[in-house]
Amino acid sequence: MRNILLMVVLLAVRGVFAHAEPLTGYEIAKRSDEIPEGTTCQETATMTLVNKKGKSRVRVISMSSKDYGDVKKSVLVFSQPKDVAGVAYLMFEWDDQDRDNDCWLYLPAMKKVRRISGSGREEDFMGTDFTYDDMGDRGVEKDIFTLLGEEDVDGQPCYKVQAVAKDSAERNPRRIEWYRTSDCLLLKVELYDRQDMLERVMVSEDIQTIDGYLTIGKMTIQNAQTGHKTILEMSDVAYDQSLDDSLFTVATIERGNLL
Repeated sequence: MRNILLMVVLLAVRGVFAHAEPLTGYEIAKRSDEIPEGTTCQETATMTLVNKKGKSRVRVISMSSKDYGDVKKSVLVFSQPKDVAGVAYLMFEWDDQDRDNDCWLYLPAMKKVRRISGSGREEDFMGTDFTYDDMGDRGVEKDIFTLLGEEDVDGQPCYKVQAVAKDSAERNPRRIEWYRTSDCLLLKVELYDRQDMLERVMVSEDIQTIDGYLTIGKMTIQNAQTGHKTILEMSDVAYDQSLDDSLFTVATIERGNLL
């Protein structure tokens, strides 16, 4: 009887392992995209722009976001230095993958709001190494993912995944991405241009858990072709706080009174 029971247990265990198939590239990217972020988030970002000679400029930004279910709304406001103080960026990230994000930039010097659309999304954001597209969540339906294997990033085991854009006309039609195996958090991205030359490298560091949510404390993106880089460091991060809906409107940023 004991032998029969042992055989049943072994077969059951074997069946479990047989169905524990490796994750696909798409599944890894989707798990990363679904990491909880909180209903609201408020934080301060210190942005350092460094040119190839090492000369730096520092900017301070207040960032707020609120998830409404079908859309996530975010607003960024520059407070320092004086030449960019009052610049505001509003973004609506729609849950519908077939719907493009809506983005608006307010420039106080011109006292007007500029809508960012079409090819304008591929432009550099405020002289940084981020594009307007980089500022939002891309989702997972615009790319074809292939798992290339596993590789460490700064000593952390990661899945190495290739993402190829379904639209080959994009600024960066191919990316190599490294997701931490423990939680699928995206740690590193290599972005390639239309000639398939490495254009930019983005690295996330100082990972913390704040209010129960995984939080990236530092993000660096460097242009491999120009040597310029942008360093984004987060502080005063708070989740699930009450935020007024009026904060996330074009009329509010157009009034220029968010500081």
